[in-house]
Amino acid sequence: MRRMASIRKYIDIGANLTDEMYQGVYHASKKHEPDLDRVLERSWANGMYKMIITGGSSIDSKKAIDLSYTDLDILKQNKDDIVGGVVHSFDGPQDSLEKILELGMYIGINGCSLRTKENLEVVRKIPQDRLMIETDCPWCEVKPTHPGYTHVVTKFPAVKKEKYSIDSGNQVKGRNEPVNIVQVLEILAAVRKENIDELAEAIFNNTNKLFFNNK
Repeated sequence: MRRMASIRKYIDIGANLTDEMYQGVYHASKKHEPDLDRVLERSWANGMYKMIITGGSSIDSKKAIDLSYTDLDILKQNKDDIVGGVVHSFDGPQDSLEKILELGMYIGINGCSLRTKENLEVVRKIPQDRLMIETDCPWCEVKPTHPGYTHVVTKFPAVKKEKYSIDSGNQVKGRNEPVNIVQVLEILAAVRKENIDELAEAIFNNTNKLFFNNK
């Protein structure tokens, strides 16, 4: 999925747009009309250029993350056969980061990657040319309880799902959207003390290089 280029362009490397929340269904209960088209309109209007659509569940994602840590030795043994990749939703310690970087892999950061002060320390150490961002929506939003939330500049109005109207322009409280990727960027730029536009361009180029080279 893509739109015309804007001043600051984003590629979300993890958007679970097939989730039932975007059909208005939460825990098998219908709360509002399907609104995926509105969710996409918001993202395109705010600089989203492309998305990598993923599926599954938050539980499956957590299992995949845990498995990736245990499989680092296997990956290392087969390093010559690896042509490139990214560790999705990284929230590990510095030693795991270093092992992943040694394999030439990229690091994907979302709201779940920024939940603790230790997380913020680790993301400072990711080389700019190995960094990517994602939302993992509808999960992994940046929450007010997260230490990096104080660095969030761009905020969108949100209401409880029971009061949500698809034509209101609001978001559903507690449901992440691709447009919120800007918040991940804002936190990263602040804690890394980097120019946000230069960082955005570097991340965009990293993602294009790995996933869309020659596209």
